[in-house]
Order: sequence, then C-alpha cells, then structure tokens
Amino acid sequence: YDMRKIRRVEEKLSELYLAGHIKAPIHLSIGQEAVAAGVMAALQPQDKIVSTHRCHGHYLAKGGDLKKMFAEILGRVTGCCRGRGGTMHLIDSKAGHVVSAPLVGASIAFAVGIAIASKMKKENKIAVAFFGDGAVEEGIFWESLNFASVHRLPVLFVCENNLYATHSPILKRQPYDDIVSRVRSHNVKTFYVNNGNDVLMVLKAAQEAVLRTRDCAPCFIEA
Repeated sequence: YDMRKIRRVEEKLSELYLAGHIKAPIHLSIGQEAVAAGVMAALQPQDKIVSTHRCHGHYLAKGGDLKKMFAEILGRVTGCCRGRGGTMHLIDSKAGHVVSAPLVGASIAFAVGIAIASKMKKENKIAVAFFGDGAVEEGIFWESLNFASVHRLPVLFVCENNLYATHSPILKRQPYDDIVSRVRSHNVKTFYVNNGNDVLMVLKAAQEAVLRTRDCAPCFIEA
C-alpha cells in the first residue's frame, strides 16, 4: 500500500510539474519506494528520520501529512514549511520526519546529532539517516560513521545505492560498486539487500538492524 501510494503521488507531482504548477525542480522517489516502505515498517512512531533532496517517499512512508506536502511543493502557506521550503525541505515533526536536507551528506550528520541527544536523554528511540551512494564520497559520511561507532549511538545509516550520482555511474567514481565492504572496518554491523526493490527483503534487514540499533549498536544498510 505504501509503495503504491508513493508511486501515485510521484506520478501526480510529475504531471503538476510538467503543467507548470510547480516552479522549483523536484526529485522523485520513483523506483526507490521499497526502501522507504520497508525501513519505515520496522520503525516505531517515536523514531526519527532525516531524509535527502529525494524525500517524498520517506516523508509519506513515515506518515507525513499528504495535504501539507502538496501545499508545500506548490508554494502555499498551508504547507509544512509555510510554502517557503519547497520540495527538498519537507518536515513533519509529529510523524518523526525531522527534516529533509538537500545538501549531499547533510542528513547523515543530522541523524548522528539526534542519536546523541536520544542517548543522553535515555530515550527509547533511534535516528535513521537516508542517503545515496554519492554521499559516501563525502567526508562527513566517514566522520559520522566513525563517531557513531566509537560512542555507540542509536543511529541507523541507510544507503539507497542506485549506482548513480546524478549522471555518473558508481564505477567511474568508486573502486567497487558495493559500499558495505568498506563500512565493516568501522566496527558497524552491515546489511546488504541485493534487491532494493523487494520490500520484504528490505523489511527483514531493517527489522534486525533496528533491533541492534535500539541497543546502541549503530548499523548500516545498503540496498
């Protein structure tokens, strides 16, 4: 249901954009619905997520307000950021969607900060950072990963590896087309979902990862 909902919403947004009703560029979640739906199905309502510029799927799967999302993207004052943030700055604190951070890699550091606060307050919640394979080339990814591992923070890193950063294929940018093999050296439990479009495979990995993360053992999922 969640995957279908995301797909239909994205198709409608595409129609509105082509018709000239949306003035800013939009980044759709088409083809990546299963990661959002599968991971979110393993979370509790109190858990917090931080998304990227490609945020619609995460926002909807976490329970974000659909009407406020459309209003925001259309630049209306009834939007979740009063029409000032647009497509790449969706927020729904009630649903646990803390923020969408369009800068590549920014979601990772935000989630680590949320996890620090959660651990200090002894709250039973985890933070989840969503990002693409391009963000792995940013220094902040490795710094955040190291910091989370050393301090045993309740943060789950979720890499949506679609094998491209804009138009550049991953093997033109990185030595391997998988990322988990490089993450393991940071003493972080890794999960590799071979088919990121299989929502049940994503869910199975997410359920185990969330369980470990809630026990303050940071985990990494590559789908």
